[in-house]
Amino acid sequence: MRLEQVKISETLQAIVRIGVVFLDDVKNGPPDPALDLELEKICEEYRRLWAERKPTEIEAVARTRKLYRRVGIDPTRDRPSSERLLRRVLKKQPLPKVNKLVDCINMASLKLQCPLGLYDWSSIVPPVTFRVGLPGEELRVISERSMSLEGKLVCADEEGPFGNPSHDSHRTRVELGTSRAMAACWSPAEHPRSYIDSVLDEITRAAGEYCGARVAGRRIF
Repeated sequence: MRLEQVKISETLQAIVRIGVVFLDDVKNGPPDPALDLELEKICEEYRRLWAERKPTEIEAVARTRKLYRRVGIDPTRDRPSSERLLRRVLKKQPLPKVNKLVDCINMASLKLQCPLGLYDWSSIVPPVTFRVGLPGEELRVISERSMSLEGKLVCADEEGPFGNPSHDSHRTRVELGTSRAMAACWSPAEHPRSYIDSVLDEITRAAGEYCGARVAGRRIF
């Protein structure tokens, strides 16, 4: 798959800014103690900063919620992945530990409060389009339950939707044997490109440091 095979639909271009990065030569593995330590420092800092505040009072959370409402999604019923992580942190609940690459992406999502998607590159059938879900479309999420995607933000390939800002799919999930991956970040269209660049930079830093991954391409739509 090449960057030219990824696009955003015209209906979303005025609403959403998307960042995409392809990661190659990934050396994935079980959760890493050094990564856990870095993540816990972020958790401690956010508990200190926001312990007395509701998530809805945090600017970054409100920003993503606004994006959801623009396409008619209730963010209190289908929370952005970044907000779900933050809520766990503020409640002093443990974060999921899956594998090194997934944990890197969760760390970036939490740190910069941007909903991210992570997909096994070899399981994607290009071209890929970021668009709005169609009537009858569903996503079999990683937990294997199905959810309706009608009217929601989705990322789809030739076989159908495989992710959105709240959930990733079972079909393209990243496992220990994953050696190539695609990560995507979602933000309101008016948000500066520099913010998306900082998210992509953090993804590539963490994936490079903990998984030896190299960037095979990146783009902001």
